[in-house]
Amino acid sequence: MFLGELQHASTVLVKDLLKVKKDEIVVITTDTQTDLSVAKAIAEVCENIQAKPMLVIIPAPESVSMAADKDIPMEAISAALCEADVWIELNKQWLLYSTPYYNAKKYNKALRHMCLTGTNADTLISCVGKVDYDAMRDFTVCLKEKLAAAEDVLMRSQSGDEVTFKNVKGRPISVKMGNADVPGTHLFVGQIGWTPELSSVNGVVCLDGSVAPDIGLISNPVKIHITDGVITDITGGTEAADYKAWLTGFGHEQMLRVSHAGIGFNPGAKLAGDILQDQRVWGSTTWGFGSISAGMLPPAGVEAPSHSDAVSLNTDIYLDGKALFINGKVVDPELKKLSEKFGK
Repeated sequence: MFLGELQHASTVLVKDLLKVKKDEIVVITTDTQTDLSVAKAIAEVCENIQAKPMLVIIPAPESVSMAADKDIPMEAISAALCEADVWIELNKQWLLYSTPYYNAKKYNKALRHMCLTGTNADTLISCVGKVDYDAMRDFTVCLKEKLAAAEDVLMRSQSGDEVTFKNVKGRPISVKMGNADVPGTHLFVGQIGWTPELSSVNGVVCLDGSVAPDIGLISNPVKIHITDGVITDITGGTEAADYKAWLTGFGHEQMLRVSHAGIGFNPGAKLAGDILQDQRVWGSTTWGFGSISAGMLPPAGVEAPSHSDAVSLNTDIYLDGKALFINGKVVDPELKKLSEKFGK
């Protein structure tokens, strides 16, 4: 039964979302921390439709993004990605925002990149194979429209910590609808992300979900103190000290700056220490620090040695003073009606 579900999820990914065609080159990158059952299942589906899968396995680097460059065969991976039609990234230590990623973006404009870092079989089944895509698209479009119209945003944790900021009208809002058949980077459905007016971000973010990379699941809340978009302090227990040491260890000011905000709403996602899934847990919010993609902040984004995503659970979210989520549950009437289609 489990193998059947994995095969079904892999088929949805390859045929329905990425719409892989006969003879297309599909590069599947992994590292030694990847669940290879997922890579093999995806490759098998590609073979069945007469596409040309290429499975790449590398030793897991010490870090992620550009900080991983020193540990990976950059030239070889870049060359493979520049010749691929589709790149499915399963690396636990992600290559997103690494030099091979930027090379592929620059020299292979037609590349469809599905970023599924760290995805195991359970995650692929619950977050891809069991999704009602029509219902999710309706909910996502409605949420995006509400965010695009809002000027002032407040996010509050259940411990009482809160952060406020202003949106920038017309700035891109990243949403994933499950359509991954066009060039660009794609991810699971169930998250919306955007870069606000960075200098307007003020307050305390209380992280009680997970932090990636390096930290994982959080047992004692980590509090991020932010003034005008810049981290001024990180307080809490051992995990807070470790996170502060990781961010400051790069000696790069951008690693202490806000990159983006996000809201999670994939009904199949559960907190597991897998950041791709964690930041899609229903009613969670995600804060990014470090590099900013060009898609989030045109035209060029902001480069940094690495990027970190950090998750808060059960968040209260207000747009222009009106409640959207309370304690991680939808209270906006329009969104609530749409969410009932998938049991939320």
